[in-house]
Amino acid sequence: MKMGVLFVTAIKKPEYRTRVDIHSQWLSDTGFVIGTSAYAIPQQDGFTITTQGENNKHGKKISVITNKNRNYGSKPVIHLYLAKNFSSTGLSEGDFLAAKFEYGIIEAKKLPAAQKYCVIGSHDYEAFLQFSGGWLSDTGFMPDTATTVSVSDDGITFRVWDGVTESYADFVKFARSSKCQIIQPRKNQTITTMDIPGYILNRAGFGDGDICGIDYEYGAIRLFKPDLRKIGF
Repeated sequence: MKMGVLFVTAIKKPEYRTRVDIHSQWLSDTGFVIGTSAYAIPQQDGFTITTQGENNKHGKKISVITNKNRNYGSKPVIHLYLAKNFSSTGLSEGDFLAAKFEYGIIEAKKLPAAQKYCVIGSHDYEAFLQFSGGWLSDTGFMPDTATTVSVSDDGITFRVWDGVTESYADFVKFARSSKCQIIQPRKNQTITTMDIPGYILNRAGFGDGDICGIDYEYGAIRLFKPDLRKIGF
């Protein structure tokens, strides 16, 4: 079983309200190869897509097609339009969903509200996560800015040193007394990135393949693990 994160978007065509695009790397591995016919079945707060659903009267026939987005190459993609009988799913624009990929079936359930969701990856056989994009700079995490990392039972919190309310020496003293790590965002070509290594993720109970939520405000980012049991996973 593999896990992924999906996102509900809105499109301009009037005949559809919202859409979920699935271009996961797990599609081919789980039998959803290009040209396959599949059937989407609405559920409360989610849906199921299966290759064996032709006898389900509530199912909607869809196709696995070639992704035309050059960023993904000629990989399979599923476009699921949420309209008509899918109005009962309770999904709306901006929702994140946890997706469980097994052979011949994809099950998706709505995640608790958060500003972002992602899946922990791996690097050199260890859990690894990289933040990237303009949202880091917008929240004060500029390249080479010192940042504390504190780990607790409910997640990981990142706080940026603003250089105004305390000196850097006091900042380091606080980090040491609080047993916090200090890391720095970096500039990678034109974007800001921040790497979170495995030893930090492991301390908070995150592992390769885990879904994690991200909430942020200016000067602070919180990484947390949603309780997937509450959504039926």
